[in-house]
Amino acid sequence: MAGTVSGSAGAAARPRPRGLADRLAAAAARLARDAEAEAASGRLGLWLPVVFAAGILAYFGAAQEPVLVATLALAALLWGGAALARGHRIAFALLAAAAAFASGFAVATVQTARIAHPVIVPPSAAVRLTGYVERVERRPNADRILLRVTAAEGRGLDPVPDLVRLSLRPGTAPPTGTPVAQRARLLPPLGPAAPGAHDFARAPWFEGIGAIGYGLGKPEPAAIATPPPLRVRFAAGIAQVRAALAARIRAAVGGPPGEIAVALVTGDRAGIPSAIEESMRLSGLTHVLSISGLHMAMVAGTLFALVRGLLALAPPLALGFPIKSAAAAAALAGGAFYLLLSGNDVPAQRSFLMTAVVLLGVLVGRPALNLRTVAVAAILVLALAPVSVLEPGTQMSFAATLALVAAYERVQPLRGRAPPDRFAGRILFKCAVFFAGLALTSLVAGLATAPFGALHFQRLAPYGLLANLAAMPVVSLIVMPFGLLGVLLLPFGWDAPAFAAMGAGIEAMVAISDRVAGLPGSNFRTDIVNPACAGAAALALCALCLLRGWLVALALVPAVAALAFAGAPPRADILIASDARTVAVRGSDGFLAVAGAGANRIAVAQWLAREGDARAADAPDLAVGFVCDRLGCAAPLPGGGRLALSRRVEGLEADCLEADIVVTPRPAPLRCPARVFSPDALARSGAVALFRSDGGWRVVPARPEGVARPWMAPRPDRPAEPAGRASDPARDAAQ
Repeated sequence: MAGTVSGSAGAAARPRPRGLADRLAAAAARLARDAEAEAASGRLGLWLPVVFAAGILAYFGAAQEPVLVATLALAALLWGGAALARGHRIAFALLAAAAAFASGFAVATVQTARIAHPVIVPPSAAVRLTGYVERVERRPNADRILLRVTAAEGRGLDPVPDLVRLSLRPGTAPPTGTPVAQRARLLPPLGPAAPGAHDFARAPWFEGIGAIGYGLGKPEPAAIATPPPLRVRFAAGIAQVRAALAARIRAAVGGPPGEIAVALVTGDRAGIPSAIEESMRLSGLTHVLSISGLHMAMVAGTLFALVRGLLALAPPLALGFPIKSAAAAAALAGGAFYLLLSGNDVPAQRSFLMTAVVLLGVLVGRPALNLRTVAVAAILVLALAPVSVLEPGTQMSFAATLALVAAYERVQPLRGRAPPDRFAGRILFKCAVFFAGLALTSLVAGLATAPFGALHFQRLAPYGLLANLAAMPVVSLIVMPFGLLGVLLLPFGWDAPAFAAMGAGIEAMVAISDRVAGLPGSNFRTDIVNPACAGAAALALCALCLLRGWLVALALVPAVAALAFAGAPPRADILIASDARTVAVRGSDGFLAVAGAGANRIAVAQWLAREGDARAADAPDLAVGFVCDRLGCAAPLPGGGRLALSRRVEGLEADCLEADIVVTPRPAPLRCPARVFSPDALARSGAVALFRSDGGWRVVPARPEGVARPWMAPRPDRPAEPAGRASDPARDAAQ
């Protein structure tokens, strides 16, 4: 009996098998505890930049310009509600998130209102512009200048733009600050090359550029009564310093390595051969060529270590002076100088601002780099330039920084391991730590930025980890440190040896890039990442980096959504550029055949890239599928029929009778049985994509009806139907 009772008690003591409901309840309880701990720690504030950026994206997705007063009032109201709800955790979190979203929306609206200027509808004839050269960009195929206009002559140029960007023949651009007069042909704003493509008109508008065009002949010296503005004089002084420094670098390092050295120090990439740029792109090292957070961090970090080390050599200073703060101040000043020296472009400004936040934290005794630092930097960058949220550089920079800081926070316990006692062991240990850190950095940054690279450039670098593991030690230990040393030694005349060492490191880097770029499959193209997929991947990255404990598992939800959203978008059967001079038709092999590519290579490059097509815009086989003569080109349409690109008036009437679709830069005949796309018809819609359906052709415009933003050209009025012209519903829909 006793044995029976004892056995029953033992059976009762054993835990019963847990069912699915019990497991789910336990997981929910664990998630609730982790969420409570997360809220108590204040880490939910790290999500404010994410919501702030979402508000900015919502602003740019609006069809019409919001009312400024309404956006500011909504943001103020929500922040007031959040302040009143501080005693209620859930209500406060929800209201703070809504307020951050509304603030992003409002900040973008304020920036647009602050820099508002009209979009110039250029005259058809040439104009004569007089002004000061504010910026010069020298490129292999053309020079480009930014002209601060003081006077303009030409019919129909009203109003006169303050800033005009002009392309000139290579080698003809005058120095920055020069007063010039230039005959030019201004072009209409270049919008998206296809529905959903990048809007080329947006970035110049936000830079204050009122018109874009190309010069006719060489710039002529001009006498301007008013002195140049302060910003022009300052830009001219910086340009002289950059030119002198570039000359010293080229004297010490010849050939392509010298041009890369000039690009890394001064930001001038005009002399880099296109073959090297393509090699770096294929190998995943193209980030080395553009001034970014990598370069700013290396310059500031090297200066910080150098100044701190020199001050530490003096015991009185080391013991009684805050040498760490002094080193941070010197690094901050050096970073600011490098920003000006490298051209002060937007990516460099963003990189300097992020570095400055870190260094200011050191100055006030805060941790140098953590997730809160990244959050503050993100808010500052987006508040100062909301439009940058749409730029690939901003998205990839913050994705890489967020992922790296979070990863190094997670592996921090491993970094505390003591090295071996023996000297050889310590050396091996430090080398292993260095290369392990380099591998982790390359892997984490590559994975974090891959969705954005695929979204914007339709490229992935499959050997990026290999290339970075091989090349970044050279860049980190030789190229950038000796480049900085050369700049510091330049006033004393000892810069040549340092720049020569920098050139040797660049040669090794290029050799590594060429070797990796030559591996099979290095030119990997893909079009499966769309905005929805990239957005879900970004949300998954944020959840993975910002959440802790079991809450990290929530990252699986957007990650699965990203996989579900991935996939090639529907491919148009016909693409027509907005000037009606370039057209693409999908062939029976599934690839685009393009006629008139030389008239609009920017649009053609966009068309090909968005489909993951590796061909260049000047590839000789692009027009395969078209039959061309002096009057125009024609190609068969998918599913039957014929398209004609009519270039001359004398062939237009025949094309109307023989083709189903006619694309022409000329006015269409009054009676044309074909569906006609001309500049008049495309002036309202921009470029168009045509999809074949059972009911005929579905036209998708790059600029839908009802969409009007300040950086878009004003829509022309619908042309009146000429008397005697036959009504055609299909043609009317195209217009």
